[in-house]
Amino acid sequence: MSELQIGVLILGGGVIALVVGFNVFQEWRFRKRTQQAFARAHDDVLLGVPKNNVRDGVRSDRMEPVLVDAELEPEDDEPMFEPQLPEQAPFVREQAAPPRQELAAQQLDVPVIDEEDEAELAMDSADHQALVVAMLDPSLDFIAEVVFHEPHELAAVPRFNVGKRTQLIGRTERGLWKVAEALPGTRYKQINISMQMVDRSGAVTEQELAAFCQQVSRFAEDHDAAVSFPQRQQKLVAARELDRFCADVDVLIGINIVPQSSIEGARLRSFVEAAGLQLEPDGAFHYLADSGNTLYSLVAADQMPFTFHTLLDKSFPALTLLFDVPRVAGGVDVFDRAVYFARQLAQEFDAQLVDDNRRVLSETGLTRIRDQLLHIYGSMDDRGIAPGSVAALRLFA
Repeated sequence: MSELQIGVLILGGGVIALVVGFNVFQEWRFRKRTQQAFARAHDDVLLGVPKNNVRDGVRSDRMEPVLVDAELEPEDDEPMFEPQLPEQAPFVREQAAPPRQELAAQQLDVPVIDEEDEAELAMDSADHQALVVAMLDPSLDFIAEVVFHEPHELAAVPRFNVGKRTQLIGRTERGLWKVAEALPGTRYKQINISMQMVDRSGAVTEQELAAFCQQVSRFAEDHDAAVSFPQRQQKLVAARELDRFCADVDVLIGINIVPQSSIEGARLRSFVEAAGLQLEPDGAFHYLADSGNTLYSLVAADQMPFTFHTLLDKSFPALTLLFDVPRVAGGVDVFDRAVYFARQLAQEFDAQLVDDNRRVLSETGLTRIRDQLLHIYGSMDDRGIAPGSVAALRLFA
């Protein structure tokens, strides 16, 4: 064998080693992300439990479908639950959202308005102003108002070292509100700075709120501006009460699909993509609404992330379909669709639908879940926080 051939073999071996190493790294990274996302802090609980306590910063056990003991099962002639899906009409993925919902569902990414565009925008400036101002919600945010003594151009957008989401909108010299940015020639008369008071990590603390106010006050002082804040204690009380409500409705449902033999990744990918799901960077297949929000997702039951590599040469002993209750618009109808898809998976791969204790899911159990979803969604509507709305997507993030 010549030196050239030896060199080519060594080079080829090195390339293969790099590819394998990169795939291993990708799997490790996705596994780590998945474990962080679905880490459980306590034993499994049933959907009948009032809440799943995911709001203390650590994702808790999902609410698995309710099952009844065999001796308590109804007779076969009792009505069973079947999702009612039209054969011809396409499934409506998500209820139509008003402009404000679509705006926030896309991370509140309002287009930048250049000064030369403001005249053209004047025709519908009222609608635009309503959209931008709605980015800050007094029921969700602690909003500080910073008023400059003279119109002020930002050299840089301030950053605030707090554990909650912050957002800045500014009012220009011409009175238009827009996302605050450091743009040459754009001067602001006022900047409103918000900090979200509640999310899945819990309610804002008194210490966090004090730190935010100190940083905003320092920004105002550095820019010769006046600043005003809401009443802190009232906001703290409201945040704690809102967090308690959110904890009561923050439910993640998981339905396990367990086949007789492991499912080949390539066959799984083909079937799932044909059903309209797509692989996302978190290592799960997602069924998305037109807005881009997840309606339900499919993961490996052992938390191995789906990647193009694992789907090519690995098999999966079980799958889990996840339904994040408060984040889904059109909730119960979408749940019906998710159950229908789970049954399609079971039929395709000769599998059973089971709970986390590997007990077969009965029709009665699924019906009870549906009934409890109706109760949860009713509570959310009564509170004015519609499932999948702007407020819900922010609170349950």
